[in-house]
Amino acid sequence: MFDTQLPVARAILVGVQLPDTPDWELDYSLDELASLADTAGIQTLGTCTQGRQHPDSATYIGKGKVQEVLLLVEAESADVVIFDCELSPSQMSNLEKQLNVRVMDRGDVILMIFSERAQTREAKLQVELARMKYFLPRLKRQWTHLERQVGGVGVRAGMGEKQIEIDRRLVRRKIDRYENDLKEIEKQRKLRKNKRRESFSMALIGYTNVGKSTLFNRLTEAGVLVENRLFATLDSTVRKIEIGAHEFLLTDTVGFIRKLPHHLVASFRSTLEEACDVDVLIHVVDVTSPVLGEQMAAVNEVLKQLEIEDKPIIYALNKADLLPPGEELDVWKHIPPEAPCVTISAHTGENVDLLKDLALETFSEQFRESTFVLNLSQSAWVAQLYAISTILSEEYLDGNRVKLRCRAPAKDLERFRKNWKAAVGEESLF
Repeated sequence: MFDTQLPVARAILVGVQLPDTPDWELDYSLDELASLADTAGIQTLGTCTQGRQHPDSATYIGKGKVQEVLLLVEAESADVVIFDCELSPSQMSNLEKQLNVRVMDRGDVILMIFSERAQTREAKLQVELARMKYFLPRLKRQWTHLERQVGGVGVRAGMGEKQIEIDRRLVRRKIDRYENDLKEIEKQRKLRKNKRRESFSMALIGYTNVGKSTLFNRLTEAGVLVENRLFATLDSTVRKIEIGAHEFLLTDTVGFIRKLPHHLVASFRSTLEEACDVDVLIHVVDVTSPVLGEQMAAVNEVLKQLEIEDKPIIYALNKADLLPPGEELDVWKHIPPEAPCVTISAHTGENVDLLKDLALETFSEQFRESTFVLNLSQSAWVAQLYAISTILSEEYLDGNRVKLRCRAPAKDLERFRKNWKAAVGEESLF
């Protein structure tokens, strides 16, 4: 039997502390990079840090630190060096020449994870688009025996195209094709959104690995993949849930992360925009995280980019079951005053019912009261009004009619009113 499993890559992590970077942020960012590497199937052997006033234009870390990293690579037999920043194409090329191993940056690792975990056609297209945009300026000529392609019939030793130019043109064509395919998918998404607007909807948002998918499964029994890793799921998922007598749509979105490369944000914008058309956002927070404030700030920054930071937000303070007894939460200073919030455990189900009640209470501001006079012979309309609303009072009138005062989501009442008016006219409507 032959072992067909690929060997695990072994990495050295490199972090740079600039003047505006506190010590704790450098340590946390490197820990997060190690988690990203683990998710991508890369083993971390060691780390190397440096304080600088500004990045070196040639290698980001300077000649002396490059030699230090080289010694660490040789001592640990590492085959990759990962930088906790975004390297320019020239910096990456210079570092690979001097270190004699593959060099990656944070964005490269995240792209690896996204490539492995994308499931739907849309997510795969988004990943490929991000990859093409990422690698376009980093293309290298891999055919050293071809100086130039000779062009044209009858041309003798003319100045043709370089292979690298051909590669770039092919990549640009792929980028155009992926962008056009995503535009078509976006059209289909908008059609689905128009249908969904008739129902109240919520979206789970939050930093990656805070328990959104676990909570989503708890609320919907959807069976979405759950792992204790960053970016366990990339595709947004929508399911119906019932709270009391009312039905809602709940969306699980891709997790956010600090230092997310701009090309990934751009490619996944359509997926993130699933949160734009919902009525209420549920911001899931990991209360055990030592940097929950920074994680919440990263989420708020993405919401600001999407221009939805003013939507109603419920804060679900998750993983309460992992807190030591009696420990005070360090989250309240990061939550706006009087914002609805509840401490929960998506894993054990603790206080999830309170979260549902809070969601229903938040939606109650969008409920309306209305009065209808219906003919009892139109039993289907009477039954439908009972199904979509809470009946506050009923009064039987002459002419085999009933007067119903009800309370229901404004969307449901408006849809009922519109359909009923089209069927029986407006003369019976109060």
